[in-house]
Amino acid sequence: MGFRFYKRVNLGNGLGLNLSKSGVSPSIRTSSGSIGTRYFSIPTGIKGLYYRGGTGGKNAGLAWLIFILLVSVFVLAYYLIIGIINGLILLWHWIVKEDHIDYVNLIIFLSVVLGILMTIYFSMPSKVIVVKG
Repeated sequence: MGFRFYKRVNLGNGLGLNLSKSGVSPSIRTSSGSIGTRYFSIPTGIKGLYYRGGTGGKNAGLAWLIFILLVSVFVLAYYLIIGIINGLILLWHWIVKEDHIDYVNLIIFLSVVLGILMTIYFSMPSKVIVVKG
């Protein structure tokens, strides 16, 4: 069994640089494990015991990082959609009361929407058409 030199420099937020005899490589640590350019590790639930595997090649870790980023984007989009739906439900309950429509809240909502739409419309650059001739 050979000796292994390994040092990790923490860059914050789970990001780090691994220093070893083969060079320097980046890695990301989360509560569900860590992934680098040449390996991944998953905690087993027993303190200090991890499952460690190779990612297949020198650039395979980059493929894993891209995969994790894509999954994160889909999870973020899911929670964004759920948040929008919950916001619309709250808005509906704010405007429509048990047996009637609260017109004051409806007017407030419509004026806010109209203000946002007017701001977007008037902040767009206008096209100037020059006709020669």
